[in-house]
Amino acid sequence: MLLAALVGACILLGPRLFRWAVLDAVFPWSEAASCDGRGACWLFIRERLPQFVYGFYPSHSRWRLNLGFLLLFGWVALPLLPGMRRQIAVTVAGAAIGITAAFVLAAGGVFGLAPIETDQWGGLFVTALLSTTAMVVSLPVGIALALGRQADSPLWRALANLTVEVIRGVPLLAILFMAVVLLPLFVPGGEGIGLFTRVVVGLCLYAAAYMAEVIRGALRTIPIGQAEAARSLGLGYARCLRLVVLPQALRAALPNIVSTFIQMLKDSTLVIVVGVFDLLGVVQLTVADPKWNGYSAEAYLFAGLFFFAICFGLSRLAARLEQHLDYNRTSTT
Repeated sequence: MLLAALVGACILLGPRLFRWAVLDAVFPWSEAASCDGRGACWLFIRERLPQFVYGFYPSHSRWRLNLGFLLLFGWVALPLLPGMRRQIAVTVAGAAIGITAAFVLAAGGVFGLAPIETDQWGGLFVTALLSTTAMVVSLPVGIALALGRQADSPLWRALANLTVEVIRGVPLLAILFMAVVLLPLFVPGGEGIGLFTRVVVGLCLYAAAYMAEVIRGALRTIPIGQAEAARSLGLGYARCLRLVVLPQALRAALPNIVSTFIQMLKDSTLVIVVGVFDLLGVVQLTVADPKWNGYSAEAYLFAGLFFFAICFGLSRLAARLEQHLDYNRTSTT
């Protein structure tokens, strides 16, 4: 029924949308006076593209964000390199280094870089930084929570269960508000923690709770006999996890891990509620400019296409990684 409704909507609205977006559109190389309101004014996207990408970051320092983009996304290619397919720990470590370097480049204050306050950050860079940081931090924390939920100690098991269930039972908006308002009250010297850092902490906690559930489900797919066989060969608990259990569990969880990353990418748009301007937040600010009044459809369509492209690309990357990871049963027998 829903599919039929979508097909019908495409048939009815498709020609009108094509005429508005292409035939009657004003493209980026045209003059501003050409925007007469009959079709889409893609010139607006060209004029506001730097703000969509960099937010309010000073133009003379945007090279730092360009380098930050390379550091943030360069680690994605690590598992595709020859000899790196089994080095999941190296991939996570490379991601952590890239995120830290991107933070340092954007903030400045070291290595002769001029300090730039986080209230000038925004746009696509903030979206990439928030979602990537939440995902990378949530993986080891989620693994620890998942193992804690299966621990023999009742105390650790209860603490892990309480942490995961409380966070998963609360909306992300509530987590963000608690991180922004309550974190400075419970952390010594919390008054000096910036808004951006508090938002990052809230997103990481939220992502870690969902990641823990993903990892716990994957751990249950591993036959218990494999861990028992590893221990009978003299492997300790830590080595058994690192060499036998976790590699198989992470491969089994890879599609759900990517789905969690996609969900965090979309959920990161909620940070505008607490005063952090990501891509969608900057779009909302730019459409309020009286000079470009009436061109909100172009801006939101641009943002929607961006999120679709990234999410679709991540899903394809997950399929590619599954082909390259050699942790299948055929290769281990």
